[in-house]
This record gives sequence, C-alpha cells and structure tokens, in this order.
Amino acid sequence: MKYAIIPYIALGLILSLAIGVEYNCEGQEMFPTYYGSPFVFKQKSLGSSMEYFYSISGLIINVMVWSFVLLIIDKAIQTLIGKLSKPKLIRILYKTTIGLMIAFTTLNIATDSIMLGRGFERRLNYWYWDMEKEAKDWGMTCKGKVVIFEK
Repeated sequence: MKYAIIPYIALGLILSLAIGVEYNCEGQEMFPTYYGSPFVFKQKSLGSSMEYFYSISGLIINVMVWSFVLLIIDKAIQTLIGKLSKPKLIRILYKTTIGLMIAFTTLNIATDSIMLGRGFERRLNYWYWDMEKEAKDWGMTCKGKVVIFEK
C-alpha cells in the first residue's frame, strides 16, 4: 500500500508546483508559459488563463523522479524513527503528515482536472513536447526560473 501512496503524493507535488521551473519565452510572437518539475509537463493556454495542457510523458517522468526522491526521504525517516527510544509520538506525527499530503494531492488533482484543456484533439501531441524546438522554430528565447508553490 505504501508504494502506491508515494507516486500519488509525488503527483500532488508536481501538480502543485511545490518545487518547479517556469519557462517564459520572449520574442516577436505570443508563446505559452511552460512548467516543469524538473521536466516540462504543463503549458498554459494562450486562449484562456484558466486552461492548461499536460504532457503525459512529462507527468510520468516527473512522477518517477519525485517518487524516487520521496522513497529515499521515507526510508531515511523510517530509519530515524526506528532508532528513537520512544518513537510512538513521532510515528503518529509522521502518519498525520502523510494523511495531510494525501488530502493535499487529492485537492490538487481535483483542481487541475477542472482546468484541463480541450481533451485529446487531433494533431495535438500530448505525449511529448519539445519546447526548445518550438521556441527555435518561432524565433523565441525561453528562460526558466525556479518557483515554489506557483499555481
């Protein structure tokens, strides 16, 4: 069960952009804002500020990366709790924190599903985005900046 919860919490961290990168592109044309955590997985729609498009491969890769990080953190915390003489209170606090993170993830998934773009239309590639190639084709330059809880 625990190993199913870790990717779920990782998805919540990604969708919330708890730690991420925002790519803004400058040039002669309008270009969407891209978001990554660390890989690009979301772009803001040019038509609406409340609509986003998601890259499936970007989400999968980011979930794998963050799941690995969270698994290492979990193992370290479990080891520290095991070394304590009276771990009961710490274990309860840890499980409460996990419960709050699950609630946080559920809220993020619900919020992002409301702002999901037009679904899967023809001629749109939701599996892979090459932001650098798109920017080069349109004569744009993109710069990324680290963001924390940028929703």
